[in-house]
Amino acid sequence: MHRSMTRTTLITPPGSHAEHDEQTFRSLLDLEHRKCRQSGQAFHVLLCRLSTQSGTQFLMTDSVTRALISAARESLGKTDHMGWFLQDLVLGALLLNKNPSQSAVSSGGGTSRVRRLIESRLCPAYPSVVVQFYDYLDLPPIKDNTRDQTFSRAF
Repeated sequence: MHRSMTRTTLITPPGSHAEHDEQTFRSLLDLEHRKCRQSGQAFHVLLCRLSTQSGTQFLMTDSVTRALISAARESLGKTDHMGWFLQDLVLGALLLNKNPSQSAVSSGGGTSRVRRLIESRLCPAYPSVVVQFYDYLDLPPIKDNTRDQTFSRAF
């Protein structure tokens, strides 16, 4: 018996909605983590959350969401995936660059560029917004090491 497999690609207009909802994005993260363990190739996850200056959750209206997604999409590579890590609260980017040292968040300069772009879109219209980033690097296991090696950095 011969089975044919087809691949479906989700296409969304730029700046309209996050590419993936929370469930799909978390499934992609799980898949990449398993691939990392098997292939020995690391990957980055960048999470972005908006808050007020007092630390409370910033209200994600449609216009705020559009501006955040548009700025994030503009600063990411064409092969990266974007979606909700926590639906309508924390936007995530799965950075699939084959060389993690060249990813958008591998250096302070890259992180600053992403942050500046998002802040330039949001802060003029919403002066009380605070953009918070969390960068996770998932590394493959070291030989004979069964623990996961995930490093995170808030900035």
